[in-house]
Amino acid sequence: MNRRKLLVLVAIIVIVILIIAKCNCRTEPKLAVKVVNPPIPTADIPFKEYEVDAAKGDTIIYPTGTVLMFPKDAFVDKNGKLIEGKVNIKYREFADPVDQFLSGIPMEYDSAGVKYTFESAGMCDIQAFKDGKPVFVNKENKPVINIVSQNTDLAQNLYFLDTIKKQWINRGKSEVLELGKIKIDTPMQAATATNFQKPIRPSLLDDELPIIKVNIDTASFDELKSYHNLQFQLDKSENRFSPQDATISWDDIKLVKGIKNGLYNIRFSKAFGDYKKSVEYKVKPVLNEKDYAKALLAYDKQMAAYEKKIAAREAADKANREAYVKDSIENSAIDKDNAKTAALNKIIEAKNAEIDAKNKIEEEKEQAIINQNMQNRVRRNFEIDGFGVWNCDRAFIPGSTVTIKPFYVNNNDTALELYAVNLLIKDLNTVVDERTDKIKIPLDATCMMVGVYDGRFAYITYDEFKQLNITKETEKMTIPMHIVAQENNNAEFIRSIVRQ
Repeated sequence: MNRRKLLVLVAIIVIVILIIAKCNCRTEPKLAVKVVNPPIPTADIPFKEYEVDAAKGDTIIYPTGTVLMFPKDAFVDKNGKLIEGKVNIKYREFADPVDQFLSGIPMEYDSAGVKYTFESAGMCDIQAFKDGKPVFVNKENKPVINIVSQNTDLAQNLYFLDTIKKQWINRGKSEVLELGKIKIDTPMQAATATNFQKPIRPSLLDDELPIIKVNIDTASFDELKSYHNLQFQLDKSENRFSPQDATISWDDIKLVKGIKNGLYNIRFSKAFGDYKKSVEYKVKPVLNEKDYAKALLAYDKQMAAYEKKIAAREAADKANREAYVKDSIENSAIDKDNAKTAALNKIIEAKNAEIDAKNKIEEEKEQAIINQNMQNRVRRNFEIDGFGVWNCDRAFIPGSTVTIKPFYVNNNDTALELYAVNLLIKDLNTVVDERTDKIKIPLDATCMMVGVYDGRFAYITYDEFKQLNITKETEKMTIPMHIVAQENNNAEFIRSIVRQ
């Protein structure tokens, strides 16, 4: 091989090597980083699904008592066109630090370069779909969320999690609507149907029916007292309305209850010399969308009280009947001819008493739960202009802290590499996201540490963490973690641990 051919061959080899090197040095495309990352997917907080008629709108009551209000035409597609037909709503709430941790929703907020941790007064995730495709909020007809909360603090702000910018966006404040505790007095004797009035469910104004604009004092109607800015609209069944009646200046206007619950009659009268003209129309009280949301909350409270009274009345009636039966049995026992019948009745009575005792225990448990849930609860009311995660929060600023280097071990002192380490602070509705190699410990708070090892929940309890005796001088610490068994790696079991 001559020198010229050798140089050409060498040049070709060099070029090939450079091409291969260039290919090997190409940077792999980065995957999009998800904002919400559930640390234990099998224990993620599930959605509850509903259907809403897009054209008509609807109201949804979530099991916690949260009220979701969807006005008509609340949904649009990506091009801003109104959605028609049924829309699938997915909704879930995050009530406490356990839910926050399992959801993987970040609880840090960056303000002017300073990172804060949120203390939540109510956080939810709401999604909407049509035929499997996401839909969007119509900015002209926004849904309203009334989320149940234990926190009445007016300093809480409202935030929306922007998954594109990967940060929380401040959206002002929510309105606090206090419910308080419903207290029902059980009557000593059987109640009668006349000593309380069934509440009237508020109705939303129908734009297609005429409104009768009159000023009427509704204070004499117990079922209407708590509703404000009431208007009266002709009932659909009313076919006697004459537009000419609206031009008359009437001498007298009266509102009376109709035969059907929820309907009323407005009576107009005017004297024309010796002739007196009178007309009467069937109407129902209605409210606009803004007042309707608050009225519905008041109705829920009144209805709960009414149902308790009904239950109390039935219980009193039952007690009177049982007393009557008991007296009859005692009297029949005197009669020797009915001795066998009396003995049999006593056996039946004892069996009924046994059943009643079991039922009473269950009723008392249920009532205790209801009372606990209703105590000091509020609903935080806010409009949403987008579907996603909404949070009523304030920035949590810890007091004195110390930063330590942790060494995690299991019960056998074997070193662990943890993922998703979080600090739970007792009596605060928050989780503090920590780096696995350095953690900042509030010295004036009772803490619990949680994380994930090999896909399973890892933790050290509040008492065990306290016994570590971390002080301002502590620089590093060995932290023994419990790892739950795979069969217990679920939300229910994890909650039972954290809430001990």
